[in-house]
Amino acid sequence: MATPGVDFFRLDRARRTRRALAVGSVLVAIGATVVGAHLVHRLGAAAGPISLAGGITLMCGLLIGFGTLATLMFENIYLFIGDAGVVLHVNGAETEIAWSDLGDVVAHPSGELVLARASADAVRWDAGRAAAPIAAQIEEARRKANLGLPVRLSGPPRAF
Repeated sequence: MATPGVDFFRLDRARRTRRALAVGSVLVAIGATVVGAHLVHRLGAAAGPISLAGGITLMCGLLIGFGTLATLMFENIYLFIGDAGVVLHVNGAETEIAWSDLGDVVAHPSGELVLARASADAVRWDAGRAAAPIAAQIEEARRKANLGLPVRLSGPPRAF
């Protein structure tokens, strides 16, 4: 359930993560198959480097897979729309933009959200496929804030 007066968007990088996990899974499968084939069949000493290559491939696949999962777990990126303004949080670094300071909000087709500010340079935030709906929601919240209305969800929470 959404917090009253707050819109909250967490960045979803599932596509990028899936690619790395797929590569790791393929490397693990190939490496395990090569090592398993060497262990099941009696091969000569000449096949030792092939088994070593299989073991290295297996270890690389595990490293890529678990490294990707750890990166996904420790990544903390979100956008927060509240009564005071917009807060962009990227792994511990927060950028607060008050409604009075916020200029144009532009969603590029590449998935980048550009928030222009009057007092500083524009802030660029990678929002992925949800860039256009988030930009529309920021504009709606800014209009409400400029009219002195409380910034609330206009309907049920949206899933992006």
